[in-house]
Amino acid sequence: MNQENHVIFKGTKNGINILLEKTIPFSELKMLFEKKVVESSKFFEGVKTSIAFQGRELSEEEEQILLNILSEKTTMTITFIRDGQKADTSQLIPEGIILPEDIKQHYITKYHKGSVRSGQCLYFDGSVVVIGDVNPGGEIKASGNIIVLGQLKGIAHAGCKGMKEAFISALYMIPVQLRIADIITRFPEENKKGPKPPEFAYVEEGQIYVMPLA
Repeated sequence: MNQENHVIFKGTKNGINILLEKTIPFSELKMLFEKKVVESSKFFEGVKTSIAFQGRELSEEEEQILLNILSEKTTMTITFIRDGQKADTSQLIPEGIILPEDIKQHYITKYHKGSVRSGQCLYFDGSVVVIGDVNPGGEIKASGNIIVLGQLKGIAHAGCKGMKEAFISALYMIPVQLRIADIITRFPEENKKGPKPPEFAYVEEGQIYVMPLA
């Protein structure tokens, strides 16, 4: 395959997709990626956008290396990192059925394996399940529900398109901030100490309540 096709930048209505060749060693991909970024610097000049890596699975360390190259070699501002493996809703919803938007937000679920790091924002138009922690400084935004199979220490915003029926659940919930639709709450410091059972947050009468997950 032509090396020019090993790294491809593609602008879409949702942001920039970065297509990566999956068969070459990461060390070679890294060099080709940096070369492509430098050559395409005008493409990124002053851009404020989201990005998605597609074509190959990246470890957290590999993803961070590529993000560092973008940060060092361009003036682009990355607003958040989209999941490059976002599900095709046509494969999930039975043919011929048109779901209302609020139902879609429950129906489609993204599974994110690994922690959400400080400075990273994970967004999905649907529900999100994180198999890992959400670290301080990390953020999750979903138009549906949010479930964290780990520690929620950052920010979680469920129902971000206005769905107040959404909920947030975590095995260990000590967030900086919870938000459901346009309703916001912060956790008092005394609620962040000691062992805790799994909990979930929901909206009732215009307020966010947090209850043990029975």
